[in-house]
Amino acid sequence: MRPEEAAAAFSGERLRLARFRAGLTLREVADRVDVSHTAVSQYENDRNRPSPAVLARLAMATGVSAGFFAFGRRSISSGGLDGTHFRSLRSTTRQGRAQAWGWSELVLDVAEVLERYVRLPEPHVPLIPICPDANETELTEAASELRRAWDLPDGPVGHLVRHLEANGVLVACLEVANRGIDAFSHAQGTRPVVILGSDKGDAARSRFDAAHELGHLVCHPDADPGGEQEQQAHAFAAELLMPRTHFLRVLPRRFDLGAYARLKQEWGVSIAALLYRARTLGVIGDAAYRRAVMIMNKQYGRRTEPYPLERPERPALLATAGQVAQQAGISREQIASEACLPLEDLDAIVGDPDPRPLVTV
Repeated sequence: MRPEEAAAAFSGERLRLARFRAGLTLREVADRVDVSHTAVSQYENDRNRPSPAVLARLAMATGVSAGFFAFGRRSISSGGLDGTHFRSLRSTTRQGRAQAWGWSELVLDVAEVLERYVRLPEPHVPLIPICPDANETELTEAASELRRAWDLPDGPVGHLVRHLEANGVLVACLEVANRGIDAFSHAQGTRPVVILGSDKGDAARSRFDAAHELGHLVCHPDADPGGEQEQQAHAFAAELLMPRTHFLRVLPRRFDLGAYARLKQEWGVSIAALLYRARTLGVIGDAAYRRAVMIMNKQYGRRTEPYPLERPERPALLATAGQVAQQAGISREQIASEACLPLEDLDAIVGDPDPRPLVTV
């Protein structure tokens, strides 16, 4: 799309999204484009429209093509940044959260383009709203209802990210989520989105992050960052990955590293999460929990664990959809062009499919 056409169909919210993607402030964009920051603010709030020449400079400054700004593309998620589930507001800046949220919107943009050529699973995430003072029984029932809705096994749930994707949730692993943000999610757009950061050196921790964000999607239609919702999502994840009825039977009554390592491998959760679950279920007391944590920290440090899971859970839905589209003659370059994004952005969002060959029996 030429700058003249994009200027005629200009959308301020798309400019704001492009600025967030680039991690820039209003003043930084203004300096790069050689206009006042007030002018950029007016553009973003649709009080004024940039000329084709200014729009071309805006595209260059924010790293997208001019067509990215066109009105009529996918509407930005209604809840915006404040409708997104972030863990803590103290450990990150608003600008950092805005950039991360902006990339989650780009995931939706890419999915919309892919759906022109490939059918993605329909979203199927049961909404079970939980009030701020919900008790443990309500959270346990919410996790159990999710298991029933998704037909998950009674024991270990298996590849949780695959379950999310099979039920229409867009999952992406993005470097932008590593800058003080473990993971985040929202369901304000056309599809639920979960963004994961790194596996923190142990795939079990990233897997718990995915379960935590699923708890938000199921239980919290409205975001309240930093409030009671975080503890509730944590409890939901614990129940989903370590169901009470099983773990009251299998958790050892005293700290036994070998027993905890076996449970870690079988259930796909960290030893730290297992110890915390043992305490919350009353299997071990506070003093025993503290001693076990001290032993682990002394032997392995606070940020590492022994017996890591062999393979992190990586999303595959968008990568597989991209492959299918390419088999139909739709190139990566065309998909990036239709999303009005640089090819490297598309690659960062879509990721690589599992390179292992599929074995069928």
